[in-house]
Amino acid sequence: MSIRTKLIIMSLIFLAIPSLLIGIIGYKSSLRSLNNLGADGLQTDVRLTIEMIGALDKQVKAGNVSLEEAQEEVKVAILGEKDSNGKRPINPRLNLGEHGFIFITNSAGDELAHPNFEGQNVWNIQTTDGVYSTQEIVKAANNGGGFVTYEWPLPSNPDVHVPKITYAEKDPYWNWIVCAGTYLPDFNAGANRLLYLLLITLGISLFAGVIVILWFSKKLTKPILQVADQAKLIACGDYSHEAIETTSKDEIGELVMNFNIMKENQKKAENQIRQSEAFLQSVTSYMGEGMVVTDTEGKLTFMNPEAEQLLGWLEEECLNQNLHDLVHRRENGSSFPYAECLNTKSLEKGEVTRTTEDWFMRKNGSLFPVSYVSSPIFENDVVTGLIIVFRDISKQKEDQERMEYMAFHDDLTKLPNLRYLTDKLEQDMNKHKSLALLIIDINRFKHINEALGHTFGDLILQLVASRLRELFPSNVFVGRLTGDEFAIVYPYLNQEDLAAVCKQIHDQICEPMQVKHLLLNVSVTIGVSLYPDDGDEVDVLLKHANMALIEATQQHDSFLMYKPSMEGIAFDRLVLENDLYYALQKNELYLVYQPQVNIVTGQIQGLEALVRWNHPKYGSISPAQFIPMAENTGLIIPIGEWVLRTACSQLKEWHHNGLPSLSMAVNLSSRQFYSQDLIDTVKAILLETGLPPGDLELEITESMMMNIEYASETMQGLKQLGCKIAIDDFGTGYSSLNYLKHLPIDRLKIDQSFIRDLTENEQDDTIVSTIISMAQHLKLDVIAEGVETQEQKNALRKKQCFNVQGYLYSPPLSPENFSQQWEQLQQKAKKFA
Repeated sequence: MSIRTKLIIMSLIFLAIPSLLIGIIGYKSSLRSLNNLGADGLQTDVRLTIEMIGALDKQVKAGNVSLEEAQEEVKVAILGEKDSNGKRPINPRLNLGEHGFIFITNSAGDELAHPNFEGQNVWNIQTTDGVYSTQEIVKAANNGGGFVTYEWPLPSNPDVHVPKITYAEKDPYWNWIVCAGTYLPDFNAGANRLLYLLLITLGISLFAGVIVILWFSKKLTKPILQVADQAKLIACGDYSHEAIETTSKDEIGELVMNFNIMKENQKKAENQIRQSEAFLQSVTSYMGEGMVVTDTEGKLTFMNPEAEQLLGWLEEECLNQNLHDLVHRRENGSSFPYAECLNTKSLEKGEVTRTTEDWFMRKNGSLFPVSYVSSPIFENDVVTGLIIVFRDISKQKEDQERMEYMAFHDDLTKLPNLRYLTDKLEQDMNKHKSLALLIIDINRFKHINEALGHTFGDLILQLVASRLRELFPSNVFVGRLTGDEFAIVYPYLNQEDLAAVCKQIHDQICEPMQVKHLLLNVSVTIGVSLYPDDGDEVDVLLKHANMALIEATQQHDSFLMYKPSMEGIAFDRLVLENDLYYALQKNELYLVYQPQVNIVTGQIQGLEALVRWNHPKYGSISPAQFIPMAENTGLIIPIGEWVLRTACSQLKEWHHNGLPSLSMAVNLSSRQFYSQDLIDTVKAILLETGLPPGDLELEITESMMMNIEYASETMQGLKQLGCKIAIDDFGTGYSSLNYLKHLPIDRLKIDQSFIRDLTENEQDDTIVSTIISMAQHLKLDVIAEGVETQEQKNALRKKQCFNVQGYLYSPPLSPENFSQQWEQLQQKAKKFA
């Protein structure tokens, strides 16, 4: 028999039919009273308040009253005017019980009208039953209105928390959330009174059946009460109690069983919801990108912390504002038309759109580049808004621009590089009918690097780059190719103007350069090719300009323009350079010796060893042609060692043949001088040949003195061997004379360029006189080379330069000719003494 049948039989036996009718009527009356008081009463008060807001909003819009006055009138109407403590009284006329009242909040949790919390933010206040009441109220209001149950302190006694039910709905005029709440003790007061009356009425009728019903009720109501108690706890989020025990298989047993299942499922669902909310909060807060949500009108409804940081706006400042108008701009800061914004496509077509580069404006007015993805929000297959995820790409753009700059510019000089030049030439050849390409090479730059190191070399490159930039206007391209080569692209000039430009370059670069503690003289050589005469392709123009540069270097010209004949010369030079590799092993190199004479005594005191090349095909090759090749290829090291060994051996042979008074002068190249094993090599050759070290004079150039610390160490080492040291071509190179005082030098050798016009050129005469006077004061020997006339010799003797060499006495001679002509050479020297 079911529980329902049992109850009917017991009621019929122990309760009279009238008592049953009264109980039914009382029960329904109480239930109706509860519903009326709860739903109708709370909803009616809320909606009446919203209607009052609507009426006042019309007055505001009509200009009859200000918004602040209208809002205050609503607050006074639902609660009352503030007292001296800033509190508003509860309005007892609203029929919400002794403690019930209407209050108003907003979506951010700010209490706009409230007896106790007006002006405060209660968004994060958690009630004693664990509910964030304000958050639940806002959620219910935003969902079209609804009820929220929670515990709340009594206004008359805030220390007492009792259950409270609140109905909330958002008004469409001021976006206020209007709430009507009453406490359950007040809420049930009427129903309780009615129930008490009913109990008194039924007391007599029920007395007889109390004993019987008590036994049944205890058994029947225990699980139901347990269900009710746990239902209350579940409403507060408490799932800690164990499952209710099922004692029967009737409807109550089935109810309890289903309740236990429902409780467990509800617990799992709420846990999943909390986990999802926590995950979503974590993702949106720490995703590393800004995220904003807008409605279909572009008004902002959500902004994560990263977006706040990137834009400088707080979420509450932007809510319900059009995000596009607020932040979207063009790169120049002007407004971006909404119709052109890709977000409209996402809204209209429901498609995800990606923007790789755009511009947003911060609250402070500064612009920054962004990339973003716009994804539509769908509800029931209808687009209801947009999620926009964006990132600041400033660093990415800076890195990209830096990489592009580095790809097309030289890091040392900051000038455009070869790749940039290639693109520039292609553009200019399409733009201009004609142009000139100039390639500029720093003379003897390798020697500077060898002598002073790459740090000095880099400083010189920077100075040259700076001077070239200063020389030309901004529309003339100036770039660096590789090493010590620079390029200039100039609108076509006639040959006369082109020569003037090259002279300007020479004059600008040749000005002495202060590099750290040194004052250096640097010169350049220029090769020129013309478009379209010398080529209509970039590679061809570069090749021909480089050919002209090489030929200018070989001919010691300051600049040359490309000529087709240079093609064959370049090929011949390449062949010749290749042949030089085998010249030593094929015995094609040989030495000649030029006597050095004392013009006072008429004695031949020594000789200078000079290398020559007898090519099997081309015959005699000038040293001016093959020595630079040897220096550029590194062959100068083995050739220089061979020259030193051969000259020492030859002098030792002449000593053995009765010419013991002779000394031998041998030139050292820059590469030899800066070779780490130079001293060991010289020492080994002296030991091998048996030549006394004092009979060997090593000639070095002024350019080798630039690195004075290294030069001093090396020269001291040579002096310790017993060798003599002479400065060759003195006056043509290194501008500082500081080394004369600090280095162990024996002799200065005046360059033949000063001797050639000595008797006719006043400047040369002054220079020679200065060199001789300086040598005398420093107690240095001095010798002049390139003496070809009696007038030159007499002028030198008058200036007290007593050692000379040159064609006046003898050209360079082979060893055989020197031995054979020894007597004649002696007589000639004495004759001119």
